[in-house]
Amino acid sequence: MTGASAPGSARGDRCLVTGASGFIGGHLAERLSRDGREVRGLVRASSDTSRLTARGIELAVGDLGDRDSLARAAEGCRYVLHCGAMVSDWGTVKEIRRINATGTRDLLDAACAASVERFIHFSSTDVYGYPGQPGVDETYVPQGFANWYAQTKWEAEAEVRRAQVSGALACVTLRPATVYGPGSKEVVGEMARALRGRHMLLIDHGRTVAGLTYVENLIDAAVLALERERAPGQAFNITDGLPVTWRQFLDDLADGLGCPRARWSVPFGMAKGLGFSLEQGYRGLRRATRLTLPPLLSRQAVGVLGREQDFSNAKARQWLGWEPRVDYPSGLAATLAWLRAELS
Repeated sequence: MTGASAPGSARGDRCLVTGASGFIGGHLAERLSRDGREVRGLVRASSDTSRLTARGIELAVGDLGDRDSLARAAEGCRYVLHCGAMVSDWGTVKEIRRINATGTRDLLDAACAASVERFIHFSSTDVYGYPGQPGVDETYVPQGFANWYAQTKWEAEAEVRRAQVSGALACVTLRPATVYGPGSKEVVGEMARALRGRHMLLIDHGRTVAGLTYVENLIDAAVLALERERAPGQAFNITDGLPVTWRQFLDDLADGLGCPRARWSVPFGMAKGLGFSLEQGYRGLRRATRLTLPPLLSRQAVGVLGREQDFSNAKARQWLGWEPRVDYPSGLAATLAWLRAELS
């Protein structure tokens, strides 16, 4: 543990952020710190925490698979903001569920034991099961799941609802769509590398709406979820509401980086089958060779890239008073500036 505060001291306005060394969690921890809140970040021992320590953010070394580390991290905190997850559908079912569903349950239990006042859960619009229809709102009930990531995130939400209904903890669920911005190594960074390597695949010519959400707009929603009295017990879609398609977004990335635009497109059905085959092959290779790189295509990626990510943000606007503060040109410019530095 580093930093001036230690677990067990007066909690004040202290926030625990899980996944604090990641893309969304890192932006969130920094924003809360800038706002004058005490922040404790749950990080793995192997994580790069240089940006967090530079801001004086307290670190709690632990893991969503370790109940004891969660109890220590939550102690003395007033709020928990849960960004940590295993974003994968090529790991084993046991691995993904242990982190996303069981880990969320264990974190909720730790928060209750620590008398945390409010728990903000970062879920995903993937929980809708990629319905592919416009204007999907929070009342939509998924009809099934094409990958384990989506299913285990839905299971995690069930754990959040359990805690809320029990009366032990005030909980808010945020369901962001496709989050982009500086630091998005696993999504935007991989797309940029694929574009530069001329192996970026479009699905159905990239015609579907991408559901873009600039990361700082998501963080604005999280801060409002901490503050609004009527937020607990509710789930909110968080999306900028842009009509930007995957084709446009990828073309904008390519043009901004000065590299060729994506040329290759495959039909949705073929992409889905290819994603499944690659997942199976990569699981076998990982067991045999300890491979750490993800497959070139997965069912989760196919669901996001090949189905409309058009979700209603009306509830967040009405209940939280949220508006997407950063527009697409500004968000794109900031993302490209980061990418140029990252890929140089």
